Amino acid sequence: MRIVVVGLLIAVVPLEVFAAAPKKPVVTKQSMKPAPRKPNPCAQYGAGFVQVEGTSTCIRIGGSVGIGGRVSQ
Repeated sequence: MRIVVVGLLIAVVPLEVFAAAPKKPVVTKQSMKPAPRKPNPCAQYGAGFVQVEGTSTCIRIGGSVGIGGRVSQ
């Protein structure tokens, strides 16, 4: 009896999950247009600066890697 109940749960639960899944939105020509671009307030600082979401702060993250070598006799 336990095996039958477990088997039914395995068969029914995935169907419930797929039935509750959100439907895909209908794509139209109007919905395919890109959103208008906002002016970049960080452009005055130079290339690579981006604005932190929700603030007026501009940051740029960067780094470098160096390799050195030496031979002595």
